[in-house]
Amino acid sequence: MRKTTALVAAIGLAVVSLPVRTQASDDWQLAHGGFVTASDVRPHNGLAQDRADILAALSGDTPDWAQALALYTWGANFPWRDMTHSLGRFADNYNGAMPAVLPLSVAHWGDGAFALAPVYSALAGTGAFSPLAPDARVAFIDGASLATILNWTRFELAMSERKALASEPNWALSNGSPKNWNEIFAFHWGPEGQHSVHAALEQVPDGAQVNAALYAALAEGQPQLLQERWAAAEAARVETLLHEGALRLFLAALMDADTASDDDSRTRAVMRARGLWLAAAEALLSVTPAEADGIEAALAGTGDADLLPFAVQAVADALAQLHG
Repeated sequence: MRKTTALVAAIGLAVVSLPVRTQASDDWQLAHGGFVTASDVRPHNGLAQDRADILAALSGDTPDWAQALALYTWGANFPWRDMTHSLGRFADNYNGAMPAVLPLSVAHWGDGAFALAPVYSALAGTGAFSPLAPDARVAFIDGASLATILNWTRFELAMSERKALASEPNWALSNGSPKNWNEIFAFHWGPEGQHSVHAALEQVPDGAQVNAALYAALAEGQPQLLQERWAAAEAARVETLLHEGALRLFLAALMDADTASDDDSRTRAVMRARGLWLAAAEALLSVTPAEADGIEAALAGTGDADLLPFAVQAVADALAQLHG
């Protein structure tokens, strides 16, 4: 064994032999729910600020669609390597990886960039979004931008596994499997726990439990990665919990639509649900694929009030089967 390899191994063993830290000790570390980052993923943690800035630009009586479009396309808060990454860049079949990362969704929509065109249409008010009021278009962008972040966490899980199981594994904290594992947390938690999947789940039934279980799984898996071993069991839990989070967010939006007291409220809830479907589809298609067409029928147009109860039940059933 080369001296440098031996040194890295020794450091890794020393790290994992200590009690698991639950609080950050260095300025670059992020921590929440018992998970502490071992790689510097602060730039990735800024992605959700783009989402917040997009929604801020679209708030009020005169939405700034051009500003929101620019933020979605080019980003502002996630500088990485030689460019600023963005929600739009990821949604456009990032690195050509979506057929491998989200195979069921890509097969369902027939396009690796399935999450991109609907957002541009909503921003421009074209196609199916042309007859909708601005607040309904914003509701879709709200849900779709959250779905894109959730799908990005799935991408990082897939990349972490790929690098760990490669013929020449990459365990570097700078760009290897542990780094991608940490990026799952950075994207999901968001800046100070705001604007991302974490904050959204905290507001829906059983969502806080999903957050807690996800961070526990990440924390339990990380020591194995630092020992240069793939954490297969923990990774499977992470995948299931990302699916559950997507379904719980989608279910809450569907329930809002089903119980809306007027047409405008139902339309907004339906549009947000349609945005969240861009992440929930992968989860539902993995357990109850036959229900997808019925759900999309319920969400067609501004929503079918008669079909929405069936969509709610279908997602509730998918959640039950996810852990069955």
